[in-house]
Amino acid sequence: MKYLMTRTFAYLTDCLIAFTAIMLIFQWGILSHIWPLIGITDSWFESSVNMQLYVLVTISIPVWIYFAYFDSEKSKGTIGKRLFKLSVEDVDGQRITFGRSMGRTLLKLLPWEMAHVGVIFPAPLYFMDEPEVRMLSYIAIFLFITYVLSILVDKRNQSLYDKWLGTFVHSK
Repeated sequence: MKYLMTRTFAYLTDCLIAFTAIMLIFQWGILSHIWPLIGITDSWFESSVNMQLYVLVTISIPVWIYFAYFDSEKSKGTIGKRLFKLSVEDVDGQRITFGRSMGRTLLKLLPWEMAHVGVIFPAPLYFMDEPEVRMLSYIAIFLFITYVLSILVDKRNQSLYDKWLGTFVHSK
């Protein structure tokens, strides 16, 4: 249980860093001020396709790159993992390639991406008079819980996505 808590705090630290950098600085501080210059209005976001593309380009891809780069052999781990003395390695105890790290990141963050799609399609919930929880959101929550439980029940503390990719999150 201690391992799961350490890993959770490292992940939450990384989420806080990503939120601050991407949502507060990039989204609010920069992009929101140039929307009018490039023709983006509030009504532009009423289109599910527009909103999904915007979320993908300005939130998802930067977060994927953050995790994939820092968890790969190109770095010493994400800031959260460094603070909590964790590292991502392969079965031989070696740092993983950027490509493998990107695959791991995509699988790890799949529940969040499913949730994005769930709240954006067929119409963005933000613009609905009476929004409802959609099936894809429930599936995303189920997958997230499955990932967490897989760490708890595995004797080597591997999540499902780590098992599939032959990676481990090690305590130093």
